[in-house]
Amino acid sequence: MGYPEYCFVLKVFFVAPLAVKFASMRFQPLNQYNYKMKIYLLPCFVILLCTSFLNSSAQDIPEPDQKPNPVNKGFYAGGQASTNGLGFNFKYILSRRFSLSAGMETMHLVRNFEIHGYGVPFNAEVDYKTGGLFLLGELFYARSLYLSAGIISNNFQPQAEGRALTSFRYGDIILQPSTVGTINVEVEPKYRYSPYAGLGIRRFLDKNHVFSCNFETGLFYLGAPEMHLEATGLFKLTADPANGKEEYLEAQFSAYKYYPVVKAGIAVRLF
Repeated sequence: MGYPEYCFVLKVFFVAPLAVKFASMRFQPLNQYNYKMKIYLLPCFVILLCTSFLNSSAQDIPEPDQKPNPVNKGFYAGGQASTNGLGFNFKYILSRRFSLSAGMETMHLVRNFEIHGYGVPFNAEVDYKTGGLFLLGELFYARSLYLSAGIISNNFQPQAEGRALTSFRYGDIILQPSTVGTINVEVEPKYRYSPYAGLGIRRFLDKNHVFSCNFETGLFYLGAPEMHLEATGLFKLTADPANGKEEYLEAQFSAYKYYPVVKAGIAVRLF
C-alpha cells in the first residue's frame, strides 16, 4: 500500500470517527473523564489532520522517477602524471562501488650540481629513477570519493656520483681529479613489490560518462632503503666495507620507508 492509499485509510477509519467523537463531547457536561478524553483526542486529531493535509499537498507534486540511475560500467584507458612519473592505465569499472585499474609509470631525471669542499669544486650528478607497474582496486564510499589499495612493482633506484673538477694541492702534493677519483651512492628499496594505499576523487566530464578525470594521493611502502657505495682513487677507502659507511648511511635514511604519491589523470571509455 502506497503513501496516498495509507492516508486515505486514515481519513476514512480514523479522522472521521475522531471528528464526530470530539464534536459530540463538546455538548456534554465537562467532567474529569471528558476533560482527559479531550486532552488525548485533540493531539491525535491534529496529527491526523496534518497527515490528511500532507497527502492532499503531495498529490500536487509530481512523483520522482523511480528508475534507478544507470550503473557506470565500462572499460577505460587513460594517462596520468604523478610524483612517481608519467604513465598510462587501463581501468574497468565493475559497479558503482568498485573498479580495477592497472598500468605503469616511469620517471628519469638527471641533474648536475656544483658543490665546494676544502676549497675544491666538485660536480655532483643526481640520476633519479623511479616508476613501475601497478595493480589497484578502488572502493567508492561516496559518489565521487574512493579508497585505493593494491601493489606496485617499483623501480625506485636513485643514485648520485661526485667527482673533483680541478686539481688541488694537498701539502706539497698536487692531486689531479683522476687521482682523487669518484664516489657513487646508489639507493634501492628494501621491497621490490610495495603495498599501496590512497584516497582519491573521480568525476565524469559528460552526461554519457565517456570522459573522466581523477585526483589521488597516497603512500606506498618501500621499507628502509639499502645503500651501496662504489668509489675509485682516494675515495676508494671511503667505500671499503670495513669502514661501515654503507651501514652508517642506511641508519641515517632508515626513517624514509614511505614514498608519497600525488597524481592526476584523465581517461576515456573504450567500450
